[in-house]
Amino acid sequence: MNIMTPTPTGKRPASCTDKEWDARQELAAIYNALVKYRLTDLTNQWHALRVPGEDALLTHHYGWMHEEVTASNLIKVGFDRKNHNPENGEPNPSATEIGKLFFEAEPDKNCIMHIHTKAIMGVSAQADGVGPYSQAYLMIGGGDVIGYTDYEFECTDDFLSGLLEAGRGKKAIVEAWHGAFVFGRDAGETFFRAFYLDQACAVQLQVQQAAAGGAAIRTIPEGEQRRHLTDMAASDWYGYEGELEWRAVRRRLDVETPHYRT
Repeated sequence: MNIMTPTPTGKRPASCTDKEWDARQELAAIYNALVKYRLTDLTNQWHALRVPGEDALLTHHYGWMHEEVTASNLIKVGFDRKNHNPENGEPNPSATEIGKLFFEAEPDKNCIMHIHTKAIMGVSAQADGVGPYSQAYLMIGGGDVIGYTDYEFECTDDFLSGLLEAGRGKKAIVEAWHGAFVFGRDAGETFFRAFYLDQACAVQLQVQQAAAGGAAIRTIPEGEQRRHLTDMAASDWYGYEGELEWRAVRRRLDVETPHYRT
């Protein structure tokens, strides 16, 4: 793999449609928003977005920091593994393999974030996984929407098939000792879910620390979880798909780090 610094043109690719350009800006916003909310891991982590109407995805050059990612320097990779933007470098092979895996298998999954914050990694090592300790747990949809798998360094056929099974119909997969894959219908929903997964894990670790110090802990009872999730799903004044939050995040990026759009 070429991990040397690429020489992107800084211009919209000539063959880029308006829909692809919009998708590029959405994905570049994810990378830069993660910097703002301190959810990055140096040059590690990757995120991918389906190119609308094409058998292809967008992701970043392996080796770029998140804050370096812009709409024009993202890489378009076909499901046939063809790199359509070689001037922008080479993608993380995991992004192309796992992105293709889920985008082909589940049409309603259009965005994937692979994220490993300290909080998510901490909870990933716990046998019981993510628990009902906060509203953030409810914001991601509760425990039923999370799948689990063990960490593997290589994307072997066995790992990929197990990953697909763990994520089938789920909104996230926690990968033991490593991090998580988070899915959504669009960039905003995926970012929303990743943000609250990290928050749920951070709160869980804090609660467990308090419990170790002798504090009495209350988890959300199962019946209360079901009641709250039902009420949230039926709400006609607030959605739990991140639309409002994503608009606000994009507005903030437009003011503070507008380079992501270029």
